[in-house]
Amino acid sequence: MFPSQTSLALPSSAFIRAAGITRDSLPIAWCEFDQNHWHSDLHQAWHLPLPESLQGAVKKRKAEHLASRWLVQQSVAQLGLPGFVLRNAPDRSPLWPAGMQGSLSHTHNIAVVAATREPLSLGVDVEQVMAEETAEETADLLMSKHEKRRLLAQPLPFAQAATLLFSLKESLYKALWPQLHQPMDFLQAELVGLDITQGIAQLRLTHDFSTAFASNTRLQARFWLHAGHVTTLLIHPLPTK
Repeated sequence: MFPSQTSLALPSSAFIRAAGITRDSLPIAWCEFDQNHWHSDLHQAWHLPLPESLQGAVKKRKAEHLASRWLVQQSVAQLGLPGFVLRNAPDRSPLWPAGMQGSLSHTHNIAVVAATREPLSLGVDVEQVMAEETAEETADLLMSKHEKRRLLAQPLPFAQAATLLFSLKESLYKALWPQLHQPMDFLQAELVGLDITQGIAQLRLTHDFSTAFASNTRLQARFWLHAGHVTTLLIHPLPTK
């Protein structure tokens, strides 16, 4: 799924169909899963309990939870903590081990996870490419006029470009939430740089969130365009105390 990656060992169940981790300095772990092969016994077999809040959820939601938590466990094991079970805070944000920053995302049959011990704010996101009609209908909520012009100038279908922008802003929100615990509007950050060939993007905050994340703060991101979906990763140095 990524240009440079190592395969992860798969469990015996057909639920996880493929998995790998990139060889980048801040690696992204990923997996493809099949919700049709999900069953409740896997949670016990893999020591990844299903939260009480999801006991009555639809099968799709339970499958997404199991796949993402299995992938988190594989990713965190690479950092020296085998057997880790990710749980959530009351605000539903993930509770990573002390001294570790992480982020996860899933869409349809794909999950991605990024985790590091480096002092970085990070957010990872994966999105299925939206329909052209959806891209047009949501454009005013998602992007400024400057951003729309920038996207229309790219050698991409507008729906794919709009999905990329949405994913970049989702990664930004995930990276900032642990530091700010503030909601964020799509127009409170603006895409100011996009290199399709290199897979690099730059965003600029248009709102004062804090001293460390003030208006005009620039943040760097990477992205990968796949068949039918996009993945984005935003990283930024943690504010010094």
